[in-house]
Amino acid sequence: SSLWHLASNPVDRRRLVENPEKIPTATEEFLRAYAPVTMARMVTDDMEFHGVQMKKEDRVLLPFPAANRDEKQFANPAVVDIEREENRHAAFGLGIHRCIGSNLARLEMNVAIEVFLKRFPDFELDMSEQVTWSSGQVRGPRNLPFRINVRA
Repeated sequence: SSLWHLASNPVDRRRLVENPEKIPTATEEFLRAYAPVTMARMVTDDMEFHGVQMKKEDRVLLPFPAANRDEKQFANPAVVDIEREENRHAAFGLGIHRCIGSNLARLEMNVAIEVFLKRFPDFELDMSEQVTWSSGQVRGPRNLPFRINVRA
């Protein structure tokens, strides 16, 4: 999703190419805006939750990305701001249930974005093909066609 955003937003891409020290802040915003994971749970007993009847063994999807759009937590949550400073997102969960691998995932994203932008600073979506997205518990592009513009 990060590369999709950068291919779709050349101003943001150029900002990171010219200022790679901003990549960690941008990574946090990509995680907030495009949180890749949701959680599914199974109802253990018949119950009612906020007026919704649920039966034992119903499946419930807990969309963490929705929490990252909370106007009480984020100014202009629909806007992807790669320089957003206040960014306590829920992409990896929160509290004691936070993903144990979150710090490694952040590091890997930072390195991947930095290396990709250093090697391919100018790229864009290939509009002749369609981006396809996965859905369900893991979200993100399955197919991301783009053109890399090579300088002479």
